[in-house]
Amino acid sequence: MTVWLPPILMLMIGATAARAAQPIDFPHNKHILRGLECIDCHSNVDSGAEAGIPSVRKCMLCHTKLFNKGPGVQQVLSYAKQKREIPWQRVYGFEPGAAVKFQHAPHIWAKIECKTCHGDVASMTVVQPVVSHNMGTCLTCHRQNHATQDCAACHY
Repeated sequence: MTVWLPPILMLMIGATAARAAQPIDFPHNKHILRGLECIDCHSNVDSGAEAGIPSVRKCMLCHTKLFNKGPGVQQVLSYAKQKREIPWQRVYGFEPGAAVKFQHAPHIWAKIECKTCHGDVASMTVVQPVVSHNMGTCLTCHRQNHATQDCAACHY
């Protein structure tokens, strides 16, 4: 099914994709292979609106003594030594004009897999936006999962 998007919405989605250049090529696939799950690093995913971007302190829980080789990890260690946060860029998000009050938690509780909205991140070396977040995709999913379609549930 093709969903028509107004040109302004297409520009907003493109702006989100353009912001996705990261300071470090973070290999999600390697972390998943080590047995980590999304919630291990994105610890607010089951309780808040945003999954959250992990702090450099969280990265250092594993990378201080273990897995501290390689150019990407060296960059993480450099940020930690400088006591600076890594300036990660959000890959997904709704533009303020969308007036969406998205909450991750109800989606997690409903057993919606992360890849439904974020693509197969587990196979990505660097996360790229592969799913368009717009009212059409959200409503289609809500209908398929018998979730509310009340406008006030998602918009304010």
